[in-house]
Amino acid sequence: MSSVKLKRTSTDTMLPRRTTAGAFGYDLATQHEERIGPRETRILSCGLQLAADLPTGDERGMAMLILPRSSLPLKHGLILPNSPGLIDADYSDPIGIIVHNLYDTQVVLAAGTRIAQVVFVEVLFPEIADTGDADPNRHRGGFGSTGA
Repeated sequence: MSSVKLKRTSTDTMLPRRTTAGAFGYDLATQHEERIGPRETRILSCGLQLAADLPTGDERGMAMLILPRSSLPLKHGLILPNSPGLIDADYSDPIGIIVHNLYDTQVVLAAGTRIAQVVFVEVLFPEIADTGDADPNRHRGGFGSTGA
């Protein structure tokens, strides 16, 4: 089992954790009370950063995907507009969560509000080859081509 080393940027920062044995995501929480204005997009601090690179090799590595918690739009009217967010193995800045307020009113989140979850995934690094030619039978259409 791999280990992920995180650094708390503050002593009151919550480490990501799985709340049940069946949960795949580790919850991320706000570090401070946050006020998100009407229709505003902001980066919220979760008070964490990678203390070391994520495990990686020549053919595969580990990445962190930042996903919204399902309660985020229901309880708070917030979405993560770049979902999923990708944390690369060598990312070194503090981890922030980009949120957008769907409401016409300000949203206030208490410090420690769980707003996102991180899922760790294995990523493969295949060799990319330019063949010069594409199979002419591969054209099937683009966006929406499989629906009626």
